[in-house]
Amino acid sequence: MSICLMLSAIAVHASSRAKGYEYYHRGVFISVDFAAGMAFNERTAGRERNSSNGADLAVGYRFSPHFAVAIGFGAHGYSNRTWTCGDTVPRKDENTCVPVFVRLRSDILDREVSPYLQMDLGYSFMDMYTRDALGRVRYAQDKFTNGRNEYIDMTDSYIQYGMKGCFASLDLGVSLYIIGRSRMNIGLCAGIHQAFLGTSFQTEDGQILNFGRVDYQTSEDGRHVQVRTLGSPSFNETFEPFLRVKIGFSF
Repeated sequence: MSICLMLSAIAVHASSRAKGYEYYHRGVFISVDFAAGMAFNERTAGRERNSSNGADLAVGYRFSPHFAVAIGFGAHGYSNRTWTCGDTVPRKDENTCVPVFVRLRSDILDREVSPYLQMDLGYSFMDMYTRDALGRVRYAQDKFTNGRNEYIDMTDSYIQYGMKGCFASLDLGVSLYIIGRSRMNIGLCAGIHQAFLGTSFQTEDGQILNFGRVDYQTSEDGRHVQVRTLGSPSFNETFEPFLRVKIGFSF
């Protein structure tokens, strides 16, 4: 449906080339967007919530009020709050992702206030790291593996979750005229992305092991938390949904 709407916008642009525009101007523009929202993941052991916050910068060309094309990149932080065996408060682990995208945009009206439709298609890179027991960042040297099938004792664990791979999103919002070529955009963004999910944990002898999806239990003596693998180390072969609220400015 979004592709059909974009094609309709191109047709409107083609039929109105000769017109003069009051609030939109043909030419190069720069946009900056800030977003906050949630990423949804149904396959993680335990209860969890994945928040997604970030910013995007895009440079593009506006052909008319009804059609513009841009390329851009961003920096998004994924914060994972999860409860594991023995936790009384949620753990918080973070990863940084860098999306690179192509953007198609249509502003419906040449007015001070106009609804808009925007579609992003791209690929996201993910910065993988772990933290030791003291909270120091330690970049993962080994790939995430299936690990071991038996339970082993651990002293600390960190969830690695974020957008890694292809993604597509659709924005629906309102654009407000400020002055000159400046506008403010407020919208809702929904999309799907390939996600990475893994678990880094530290054993009692100080080793940091990278596992995929894991399961936790308390040892028989009740003194240790134990962990074992549940299978695939990463889930970037499937797509998962996300939802964000966005506010931005274009110049």
